[in-house]
Amino acid sequence: MKKLNVRVILFQLLGMIFMTHGILQLRFYTVADEIICAANNFRDQKSECWNRLFPAIRGGSNFWPDVYVWIFLGLLAGIILISFLNWKNKLSALNTILVSTILYILLRFKFFRKSSISRSLSSFGDLFSNDFKTQCLIGGVSFTFIGIFILWASVNVNLFNFRKIAVTK
Repeated sequence: MKKLNVRVILFQLLGMIFMTHGILQLRFYTVADEIICAANNFRDQKSECWNRLFPAIRGGSNFWPDVYVWIFLGLLAGIILISFLNWKNKLSALNTILVSTILYILLRFKFFRKSSISRSLSSFGDLFSNDFKTQCLIGGVSFTFIGIFILWASVNVNLFNFRKIAVTK
């Protein structure tokens, strides 16, 4: 086993933030109609769209916890991926433990729900469409793949070996 590698930990944290945000955006894509209805008709809960999308009496109150559980599921999938990549490349298990601990702290501080980083990442889809559903799909797929690529690149030794170029005369 190799020693603790801070550079790998930082890249894995960055990759996990992108991947988790991407998975959350994909979840927003699947419930975009409900989000739009809840945003537009929250005060008027007797509207046609509210009755159609939230038929149960407590349907609206259970909606957001059901959406935000996907943050946890994204983190869980990412931690499993990090564990596998670190094990496969014979990196220290402390890397995985530290990344998991930092992500848990970020989760407890509601980083993925209320962070300005998440808001700035959400505006990525605005570049391609004005439709909320399309924005979530584009952002979700893009950020999930960017996060997975960063996680893969974090353990790829060749990307981080900056060799000194020898000057020969």
